[in-house]
Amino acid sequence: MGVEASATNTNVDTLVTMLRMAFSFENWDNLIILADELLDKVYGPYRDPSDQPKPVMEKPLVYYLGYCNLMKGVAYQKKKLYKEAMECIDQYRDLSLFSDGSESNKNIIEDFSFFAKANSYTVEILSGNTASIEEYALFIQQYPSETLPGLVTILECANKHDLDVGGIVSPLLEYIKRLNHADMNPTDRSYYLSILYLFSIYHFKKNNYKEAIDFTIQSLIFSDKIDDDQHFKKSVALFEVYRSHATKHQRDTYAAVLKNYLMGVIEHEEGFSLDNDRNGSA
Repeated sequence: MGVEASATNTNVDTLVTMLRMAFSFENWDNLIILADELLDKVYGPYRDPSDQPKPVMEKPLVYYLGYCNLMKGVAYQKKKLYKEAMECIDQYRDLSLFSDGSESNKNIIEDFSFFAKANSYTVEILSGNTASIEEYALFIQQYPSETLPGLVTILECANKHDLDVGGIVSPLLEYIKRLNHADMNPTDRSYYLSILYLFSIYHFKKNNYKEAIDFTIQSLIFSDKIDDDQHFKKSVALFEVYRSHATKHQRDTYAAVLKNYLMGVIEHEEGFSLDNDRNGSA
């Protein structure tokens, strides 16, 4: 399932919604296409006024210019095209040239300037500049809203380069523990699941099996709760690969989660119940 790029006659704010959906489906190629379509719609009339009418926009021009470049940069980052990602970041680092001078424009420009700084750290670290990790972690502690995506970046880098980041991420984990899952938006839920999965990998690589399997089970439970099949399957696969290292309590918890999942699937199937054992076996 995904959002295909067929947006020629689509209005600006519907395109923004389509971009968000493409992000949630991790459809990076389509996200880039949609971002270019959005940029052409909002900026094309200013670039060539005689060619097309100005679109109706619910928000100021600077918002759309920043948003489409931010999303496009994220897509390039996910595709590991870090040079292209940084070029996109440079496009929204300073949007003051497109401001109408209003206070609302000023606030939007400041927001995207902040995003540019945070995302620059991300791209630098993922492209191999591991020396920036500790500085980035300190930056995140100043801005808690960056904790979830920041942890994803740090853990991805640690797993790729076999780094020990336990001391660096310890303060950030305290923030994670205080999160109210019910208040998470779809993007934060996606980040949170990625963190659980990446922590599993991090500990498996260090042969810390109990910690790794604990994170795997947390990922399994949360992915089931929010109906994220992709993470659910990855968590099941991880557990099964390392099943021999699981404690009895972990195996029992895992079995209970799977049983609960199966009961939800077969809830409306007549004539079948996990509580009925027709063969009389134990």
